[in-house]
Amino acid sequence: MNDERGQALVIAVLALAIVASVIGGLRMAQDRILALHTERRAGEAAVEAATAAIADAYLAELLRVAAVTASPAPTPDVFGAVTSAHSVEAARIAASEIGLANGAPPTDDVAVRCADAHVEVTLRLSGTSYRAGFPVVGCSQR
Repeated sequence: MNDERGQALVIAVLALAIVASVIGGLRMAQDRILALHTERRAGEAAVEAATAAIADAYLAELLRVAAVTASPAPTPDVFGAVTSAHSVEAARIAASEIGLANGAPPTDDVAVRCADAHVEVTLRLSGTSYRAGFPVVGCSQR
């Protein structure tokens, strides 16, 4: 009878070891999934912040032209306003600040494309590309 108890004890210990390994693996998988989700949310927030900065530049250009009293009124330089180095840098700073606040690394690469009555802002974080945009009037190069 002692022999059977010893075997049962060995089997119970092996079963507990397997369960502990499975629980450890599940925890690691859960941590990876949570980290990916957090990174994705931070990237989405960062690209939205960058897009808001570009939209501010677009609005500033429209307001600048609206304030001109000359006749005929000048045409807004939408392309120049949203793709200028100043606007892109403002977008990069906004994306970095929001991204860092949400656990993302600093943003180095922000690209702005203005074509077909649409502005698209793209940034890369940890090898993943995030995009956001908005419709505009008059998006052509001068």
